[in-house]
Amino acid sequence: MPKTPEQNQLIKDERKTRILHTALRLFALRGYDSVVINDITKEAECSHGLFYHYFKNKAEVFLELMKIAEERASKKREEEKDFNKVTAITAIRAIVSRMLDEIYREDESPYFLYMFVNMHLQRTLPLPPKSKIPGPNKPFFHFFVDLIARGQKEGDVSGGDPKEFAIIYYSIIKGLCYTRLSMINKSPTKVSPDIIMNLFTRKGNY
Repeated sequence: MPKTPEQNQLIKDERKTRILHTALRLFALRGYDSVVINDITKEAECSHGLFYHYFKNKAEVFLELMKIAEERASKKREEEKDFNKVTAITAIRAIVSRMLDEIYREDESPYFLYMFVNMHLQRTLPLPPKSKIPGPNKPFFHFFVDLIARGQKEGDVSGGDPKEFAIIYYSIIKGLCYTRLSMINKSPTKVSPDIIMNLFTRKGNY
């Protein structure tokens, strides 16, 4: 019995989704620079012809993933717009809690997060179109550095170079993400936001 147009479209969507999901995992774990189309087709168990039916090249796959990431991030960006209405330490805790939640979710959130924290290390990464989603007017790393500096002025964040704080925080998130993805089929020990907040907070303020 011939398939209906709806069934054919569903099959096409599933194939494209499988390619995207495979590419996401590979880009996250190996880095964009190290992945070639053959890696994606092999892991996705599809032919090169099928890959090129949906995408022109590897860069187009990445940009499609960035589009998905932007859609996922829209709510977060709206939250970040309101961070100037609360104390910096409150905003930092919200960010820490949110990222930890993403790491331990059962969906693809940890892959997106791990790819995000490693993006600055990639040399051949294609630049996605400028985001139209409202949010901070600067990259998140610099936004976070400014947030730490504000927290120090408010007296809630420990003294030190804000950039060094941000680098250490990124390193912690990156390590937790990698550990989570290495144990994706196991039950990991979840890290409490309180542990990371001790890095930032002045004694007696938290």
